[in-house]
Amino acid sequence: MSKNNSNAMGFTLIELIIVIVVLGILAVTAVPRFMASDPSTEMATVEARLMGLLRLQQQRAMQDTANFGYGVSMGANKVTTLPVEAERDINLDAVAVSGLNTGLYFNSKGCPVPSGGGVCGVAAREITITAGSLTRNICVQSQGYIRLGSC
Repeated sequence: MSKNNSNAMGFTLIELIIVIVVLGILAVTAVPRFMASDPSTEMATVEARLMGLLRLQQQRAMQDTANFGYGVSMGANKVTTLPVEAERDINLDAVAVSGLNTGLYFNSKGCPVPSGGGVCGVAAREITITAGSLTRNICVQSQGYIRLGSC
């Protein structure tokens, strides 16, 4: 006596084809958006990374009050950390950054200061990011607040 197992579970060929078609449509619409070399996408990426790097260096300066010299500067087509940590560098391929040529240092209170040190409240620093005809700014205010936009 053998029993025929007619209640076998699985996907039909039609269901598999529908899933493959839906995945194909998603791939065609979503992948170019992530892989595009659109100047605005590149600029937004550099902007976010630069703000993160500035905030990191500011935080490090506030935690390590014995040593001065945490900040960022412009290198050869890249933004570098001070002191130099190559793994944190931001390469600038299709984007230009200005306002960091002399370097931007933070003191133990988190304020932007000249390379030799200084006090808070002296001057704000504006960093300009340009990609093609697009321009965005990052403002490091004299009291240390880092935000998007002009100073």
